Amino acid sequence: MNRQRLALLRIAPLHIQQGLFASLALLVTLLACQQFQRWQDSQAPAPRVPVHHSTHPHFTSVSNQLSDPTPAHWMAADQAQPALDAPRQERWVF
Repeated sequence: MNRQRLALLRIAPLHIQQGLFASLALLVTLLACQQFQRWQDSQAPAPRVPVHHSTHPHFTSVSNQLSDPTPAHWMAADQAQPALDAPRQERWVF
């Protein structure tokens, strides 16, 4: 049944060839423009961005955790209250 619908469209092999060639030409043009833009960007001097080094260590010591004055405690999930001062995080649902 699908062949009958395609036969009614009367798409000649020449049309398919021309469409594929146009797609290839567009792809090559886009790639060439992208490479040209990358070449232009590499020729321009890069702006100086000051680097701020953090003084915070990337780890916390075990002794720091043991001397923490606020003890951790368990609570049920239905007892948990959202922090009022903390901003809500976005959730993406698909």
